[in-house]
Amino acid sequence: MEVPVAQTQSDNHDVSTGQTPKEAPPSAGKKQSRALWIIILVFIIFVVIVFLTEYREPIAWIEDYHTGIDLAKQQNKPALLCFFKQHTHYSSQMWQNVYNKPSVKEYVEANFIPILIDVDKQPEIAKRYNVTYYPTHYVENPNTNQIDGPFTGASRLFEFIKRPRKFTQKNNSLQ
Repeated sequence: MEVPVAQTQSDNHDVSTGQTPKEAPPSAGKKQSRALWIIILVFIIFVVIVFLTEYREPIAWIEDYHTGIDLAKQQNKPALLCFFKQHTHYSSQMWQNVYNKPSVKEYVEANFIPILIDVDKQPEIAKRYNVTYYPTHYVENPNTNQIDGPFTGASRLFEFIKRPRKFTQKNNSLQ
């Protein structure tokens, strides 16, 4: 008994031409799905990299002037006074471009007692130092009653922090 040729061929065989067609290309849906997964993976890697490079422990600022000065006297270190105002352009620049760097944090914490003075919360201290521009920095040696500064703005701030001190006697108005 003879078996017809058409019945013995596989389902993808074209009986009329006698040829087996080439495999069909992957569907567009599979390509889009693969592209979507690649995009998601790249996004996740980007988020992880940003998180790891941007998150740093901030400087351990003392937010009360008198407490900071007392600690500076006890530890025989100069105080780094940082006067700032929330939501000002240059104060934001200072946080993002200077105090966010690990080398700055390490240097400040090793050499100073960092005192952060929000002028809206401690206006009497800002007035005592005649601070009208934000940020403004002073370095104060509370044991000798001498100061260096003011230094205003955020540009070249780390240079001011690292430079050799040029202390002058503090005015009576600053005491």
